[in-house]
Amino acid sequence: MWDFLFHAGVSCIDYWHMSRKQSRRMNSGDGWSFNASDEKPSSNNTSGKRIIRLRMEKRKGKPTTILYDMEGVPDMKALAKQLKNLVSAGGTTKNEKIEIQGEHRDRFRVYLSDEGYEVKG
Repeated sequence: MWDFLFHAGVSCIDYWHMSRKQSRRMNSGDGWSFNASDEKPSSNNTSGKRIIRLRMEKRKGKPTTILYDMEGVPDMKALAKQLKNLVSAGGTTKNEKIEIQGEHRDRFRVYLSDEGYEVKG
């Protein structure tokens, strides 16, 4: 097989690059640009207070960050997805709460306050 590639003018390194699986990440190369404002959805709820409470619990010895008493949150599942992507962790939405694996209160406070929420706890 290598003889064929050598005679075809393809080096081993070129063959390795051709056979690699393509990454699913988007590069900011030719024709691509990243604008942080494009990623943030516009908030639909401009009236009223937007309050979220945070706490951390240990479950089976592992930390879990819980967001509860969420007033003024239009779509809880969308917010949970954004937070999980922010910290690259798993989590769930149940009983009007968002539970995310790991200790992430500090990052969530900064992110949620930038999104216009008042964070307590």
